[in-house]
Amino acid sequence: MIFIEFLSQNYMTILIVVSLMVIRFAFKEYKIPAARLVPLIAFIVVISATTYFLNEWSYHTVWSDPVGADFEWHIRFRTIVSIIDYVIQPLYVLIELMIIVPDMKNRFLFSIPAIINTILYVTSPLTNGLVFKINYQNRFFRGPLGYTIYFVTAFYLVVLVIVSIKSFRGNNRRKGILLLFIVSMMLMSMFLEYRNWTPGYIDEASALSILIYYIYLIVVYQQELRESIAQKELKIAQDKVAMLQEQIRPHFIFNSLNVIRALIKRDPVKAAEGIDHFSDYLRAHVFALKSPELIPFDEELVNVKAFIALAQPSYEKPIDISYDLKVTDFMIPPLSLEPIVENAVKHGIGKDGGYINVSSEVKDGNYVITVENSNIEKIDYSQKERTGLGVGLENTKTRLDIQLGGTVDLNISEEMTTVMITIPVRGKDDHGKEEHIGVRDGRA
Repeated sequence: MIFIEFLSQNYMTILIVVSLMVIRFAFKEYKIPAARLVPLIAFIVVISATTYFLNEWSYHTVWSDPVGADFEWHIRFRTIVSIIDYVIQPLYVLIELMIIVPDMKNRFLFSIPAIINTILYVTSPLTNGLVFKINYQNRFFRGPLGYTIYFVTAFYLVVLVIVSIKSFRGNNRRKGILLLFIVSMMLMSMFLEYRNWTPGYIDEASALSILIYYIYLIVVYQQELRESIAQKELKIAQDKVAMLQEQIRPHFIFNSLNVIRALIKRDPVKAAEGIDHFSDYLRAHVFALKSPELIPFDEELVNVKAFIALAQPSYEKPIDISYDLKVTDFMIPPLSLEPIVENAVKHGIGKDGGYINVSSEVKDGNYVITVENSNIEKIDYSQKERTGLGVGLENTKTRLDIQLGGTVDLNISEEMTTVMITIPVRGKDDHGKEEHIGVRDGRA
């Protein structure tokens, strides 16, 4: 019967505590700071609810049958449960504080007020009513030292207010709002308890405040976990870009040296010019080979023109390359357009000449770069060659996809080869320039 009565009066407290423990178990793999304190505060809430109930039960039992009641036994019983109740009540807020500030320094110093309150109430039977006493009529009277429980609890609540204010100043407004709500809820519950307007609800308020904050910690943990995964994915993407660029490095150098070597025997003057062009070419590629960062499209055009100058001595006629650039104010991975132009020179320029056209425009919300060249060699491309014209183009496709979400489309006809780069336009930056998604701004 007494258990049913306890369950009836403390149903919400038990329900909140059980919910808290179920959530704690469900997310036990989460490494949330101070999460180990959650079972402790749940235990304290249950003990506090139990002592409050037993105190009230003892008092009403005596006065429901004053003749047959054992006053002496109930006085000793109420003294014990009152000591337990008033010792653990300030621990609510202290443990909440430790959960909210898991890296709190000088924990022992902050625990001193609770220790003093514990000593006073534990020794209260020896102080002749200085803390509290229950008289021969089984009535509770608080002594002058019995108010330490309110001062200690108020001290911890003030610290919580300070923490919430610091959270606001630290631009963590969500945490600040939540902490102010918790403090307000605790203060209101204590005030109503003290005035005896809504007695017995301090336990529910304490359990609910911890439940709310623990759910907040879970949400924050998940957010930090997602950010951590995003950072790792970004690092993997950057490493992959760097690896791809390492693959490109010998590709460029060996091709250039082969051109110069071919010129040395038949035209030393042009070979010397080729060495100068090769020097300019390397100088233009130093940044591109060292960093995976995006570069302005104009800088990539410099790389293209450096390659054209280096490749020109290998051809009897001037390389016929034209530029139709309607837009250049955007970013692109380094060494992305140049390999495509290199392939265009290789397959589009022959002894009888040929042409290459490079164009850029904004179309359907995308930057579109097109490289067209005459198909002099009349090659019957295999499926492998149709999906990637060599290491340079294949790496370009991969880097554009990783860094910008871009695509490369290859179209080969009998007379012409067309390579189209499409890069999504994202919007405007702070300087009014159009941006697109890429590793440069933290996305991959």
